[in-house]
Amino acid sequence: MKKVFYGIAAIALSFLGANLLVSDRAQAIEEGLYWGGGSRYIRIVKRATSTGEAERICYHGFSPNGSTIVSLELEIPRYQTGMDYEVYILQAPKKSNLNNLAILQYASSPNKITFGKLVGRSVREGFVYEKDGIAATDVTPELQECLNSQLPYFQQISSGRDRR
Repeated sequence: MKKVFYGIAAIALSFLGANLLVSDRAQAIEEGLYWGGGSRYIRIVKRATSTGEAERICYHGFSPNGSTIVSLELEIPRYQTGMDYEVYILQAPKKSNLNNLAILQYASSPNKITFGKLVGRSVREGFVYEKDGIAATDVTPELQECLNSQLPYFQQISSGRDRR
């Protein structure tokens, strides 16, 4: 009976230890094009940086109503949530209509993101976007500016129909 108990305890401790040792790669939001229904899309792109620097992550949301390009910042790392998710905030100016918006992604669902309001330590009142099968490889000039910038980046374009 003691052997069984010690075996279970060893498995539990190894699982717990593996979850506490989280690498940067395991905490990264999945890059790609996400579809939110109708003609709403979010594109997440990354620029790898040299060691010691944080990875640059940019958001490009677009629909027929317009387009927004903004840098993302990791607000709540996966290891702090206890539920295996992470939250990124949009680095938009306080006076913009994007203030307090965030993206949540569960490790168990890397093909989905939730985009909505940051409330406490989670995202509420949002929409679920699913990863689109189409790989978007083109980078607009504005998105490239966001990736190259070292500062928070924000730009809105009134008509995004030709800016995908």
